[in-house]
Parts: sequence; C-alpha cells; structure tokens
Amino acid sequence: MVELKNPLYQTMSLSTQTLHADHHLRETPEVSPSIGVTTTFLYKKDDVTANNYGASQRYVYSRESRPNTTQVESTLSTAMEGHAVVFGSGLTTALAVLLHFKPKKVAIGESYFGIRRVLAQYAAIAGDVKVVSAECSYEGVDLVWLESPINPTGEIKDIACYALRAHAAGAKLVVDATLAPPPLSYPFRQGADVVVHSASKYLGGHEDLLAGVVVSRGAAMAEDLRSIRCALGLGAGSLETWLLQRSLTTLSVRVTQQAQTAARLVALLESFRRCAVSTACHQPSAADLALGKRLASVRHASLQLLPCAEAQHPHGFGAVFSVSFASKTQALFVAKQLRLHAFATSLGGVHSLVDWRHGWDATSEPSLLRVSIGLESFDDLAADWRQALTALDAHECAAKL
Repeated sequence: MVELKNPLYQTMSLSTQTLHADHHLRETPEVSPSIGVTTTFLYKKDDVTANNYGASQRYVYSRESRPNTTQVESTLSTAMEGHAVVFGSGLTTALAVLLHFKPKKVAIGESYFGIRRVLAQYAAIAGDVKVVSAECSYEGVDLVWLESPINPTGEIKDIACYALRAHAAGAKLVVDATLAPPPLSYPFRQGADVVVHSASKYLGGHEDLLAGVVVSRGAAMAEDLRSIRCALGLGAGSLETWLLQRSLTTLSVRVTQQAQTAARLVALLESFRRCAVSTACHQPSAADLALGKRLASVRHASLQLLPCAEAQHPHGFGAVFSVSFASKTQALFVAKQLRLHAFATSLGGVHSLVDWRHGWDATSEPSLLRVSIGLESFDDLAADWRQALTALDAHECAAKL
C-alpha cells in the first residue's frame, strides 16, 4: 500500500494540509486533480504486480481503490491525525467498524437513529450482541460508541472521561465527530481509538455528495477496513471522492465561519428566550414577548459551560443547534416561515437548514427544530429569525381574535 501520509505536512496548519497533503500522490501536471472514472486499470506488461501509476502506486480494480480515493484518504489522514478510509456513506462506516471489532457488547450514547439501525442489523447477523447505554457500567463491554457533538442539539460529551472508562474496562472508544470536524475537534487527543464522520456533512460541505470516513489510530486497522470495503463493495464513487477532495480545500475557512455565526445566533435566540421571562428585576416588553415567549429552549455546546469544553474545542463548537417551542404547530410554522434556512434535512453544508427532526426520528420531540448554520451572514440570519418569530406572534394573536 502506498504511504498516504507525507510527514512534510504533519505539523502544518489545517488550511495548508487540506490543500497540499495529497500532492506526493499526484502523477499529472494538473493543479486541480481530475476525476478518474475507469473501473479497471492496465497491468504492467512485464510484471502484473508492478506499480502502474507512477513510481509508488498500483491499481487493479476500482472497488479496491483508485487515485481519487487514495488522494482524498491522504488528505484526511493528515488533517485528522490518523489513518483514514473512505466509504460510500456515514452509515457504512458504522458497519465497517462493527465488522472490524466484532463486539459482543456495545455501549452507545445519544446518537443518530441511523447508527442504531446499523447496530441492529449487525446484531441480527452476528447474533448474541448486547446493547447497553453509554452511561451504564462498562463491565463486559467491547465497544463504546459516542457521538459528540450530539445530533440534533449540538451539545458535547466529555470524550476524555468516556475514554478513561472504556479503556479501564478493556473496551475501544469510537467517537462520531461528524458535527465538529477539524479544526473544531480532534478526538484522538482526548483518547478516542477510532473517529468516524459522515462526510456528506461538513467534510463535503456543499450538499452534493454521499460518503463516510473512518479514521483509525494505526495503519493495521485501516488496512483491514479497506479489505472489508473491497469485499462488501462499500466504497465511494469517483465523483464523490473527487467532490470530497475539492471540498476539503475550504474546510477550515467554512467550518470556522459557520461555528462563529452559529455561536452568535445561539446567543441571540437564548437572549430572546430569557428576555421573555418575568423576574423580580425584569418585566418583558411586548417586543420581548413577541420574540421569545414561545421559545421553550435553545440547546448548543456554547450554552453548556462544561469543564472539558476549552480543551476539547479550542477553536469553537459545531454549527448545529436545536430550538424547541411550546408546541409542534409553532415549530412547523417557524420552520416554514424562515426564508434563509432551507426547510430540509441534513446538515453541515454552505446553506443554512432547518429540520423538523420528529418527521425522521420518532424519538425526537415534535416541538424541536434542528438548525444547521451555513455561510450566510449573521445579520441576515438574525433578521430571518426575527421576522419568523414575529410572524408566529402575529399569527397566534390573529387566531385569538
């Protein structure tokens, strides 16, 4: 296998890494790599096992690998401080990790409902698999699956704490860090054994590709994951890996701006909610009530004030948060009233989105909206929320007449 990580870039900034970390693998003079669409590759006529793509690479069949895949894995491996393997979706990464570790007892915390479905499929195949809460005792646990930040609230868990508990029990800790990619979080630094991402979200960042990434601490696990990927046909296509490579070049600037905008918007909405509450020192005005009295809660890592926050997220928190209302009707009214937040599922892209999670996940509160902040300006997004909340107030006042 070709050496994916060029040590020249290991200590450089994320912006530099995502632009240059794959250059040692490029064999053409193109500044922007092209999309290789072939499914099969020519052998060397004198030796079918010899390198056939430059001095250090060999390709046989695209289900195993292709130049676009190798290049993006090189970039991701460097940027994420491990050994990255790209899959066809975020959910297939979960299946691959389970097939690698073959756990018989899994502890799982709050997580995307799709991961639990994959776990159920794995249990049906493997048989005799026990699933417990990540907050329970880890006695007999082989694998701990932790999502941080949590979907749909954007709140975080103390990864180092779970790593200590898992390792004390002899278990491996897998962290799904989809909602906080570099430069926001580096879970290996807190003790994670494996990091997974749905690359369709922030890593892809443009709502135009489907892929997943598993990052292991060691190269041996990555090689086994590639064998699983090849055997089951779980790889991403040429276009998807090319799009992912393109997207990574702007990852740092995108994610940093999205995180900053989200934190400001969370603070604004939380101020609306608090200003609508009557206290001994404050009586809300009519304007305060119009904007905030229907906001039941705003949840995001920036509001948690956890001791681990600064070390775990030195460059800010993710750009996903949740807003809960007094009723399902109010939540849906606001979701449809927002003009700059597309009423659609998914997250992590350049467009701001608002999603009524209960429509997908029955365990989610019907009054909750998940918000994913894109690259629009804070002032414009803030004005969008003001008009939506004001419209809700006018609508309910009119209904009472």
